[in-house]
Amino acid sequence: MTNLLRLACLLTVFAVTAVAGTSEPAPGADTCRDCHKDEKFRVQNKKIYDYWQNWNGSSHDLAGIACVDCHGGDKTKPTQEGAHGGMLLQSNPDSPYNYKNIPKTCGKCHEAVLARFEKSRHFAQLEATGRGPSCITCHGSLDSKVYSSSILERACSNCHNAKSKNHPEVIAQAKAILETLNHANGYRRGMKFYYESTKKPQATAKLDKAYDDVILFWHEFDFKRLGPRSKDLLKELKTLYIEAHKERKDK
Repeated sequence: MTNLLRLACLLTVFAVTAVAGTSEPAPGADTCRDCHKDEKFRVQNKKIYDYWQNWNGSSHDLAGIACVDCHGGDKTKPTQEGAHGGMLLQSNPDSPYNYKNIPKTCGKCHEAVLARFEKSRHFAQLEATGRGPSCITCHGSLDSKVYSSSILERACSNCHNAKSKNHPEVIAQAKAILETLNHANGYRRGMKFYYESTKKPQATAKLDKAYDDVILFWHEFDFKRLGPRSKDLLKELKTLYIEAHKERKDK
């Protein structure tokens, strides 16, 4: 065999080995992430690029929630066809991210929230018409947002406004309740800091549960009942905070 022929054979072996080595992703790889983070999408498909950017580093990303958990598909496949296999278009009524199915998809992790939301008139509207508010109306879909006055104003006013005459007063009610809960949470966090510093973190367990219960109840959107409950919670937390503050001063 001539040297030239030997060299040709070696190059062929190297080429085949290289192709074989990249034909399958490494165990635990996420081809969704590897593909969709490509800068080419910034130009070729800005919507997909921004979608990935919003998810990357989000609370869902940090919790280990991957694309396939909501969209389906197979993140271990190296090709677009394989990775997208089994995925349904958002317009498909059976798609997990069809707008009407969003609560059930989110509810796979947020079961307690879904149980409360299913009691609301918002959920009934969504089920009846497919046009009611859902989880992403307030929280977003990728980088989950917590409630703020600006989010309430923007989300609620789509349906509740003077033009529609569809209970426009609920926006002011929601803002007032949110302010009360934020105030209550300030006292709660102050007490948690104090009791953790005194090696008694369990002292706030009951308060944490009371606060979490009110937050869950928010998702029923029954503001007539939630308003008084939020005020009672604030009053209780403020009283306990003052007592804890006195305890600290007496030491």
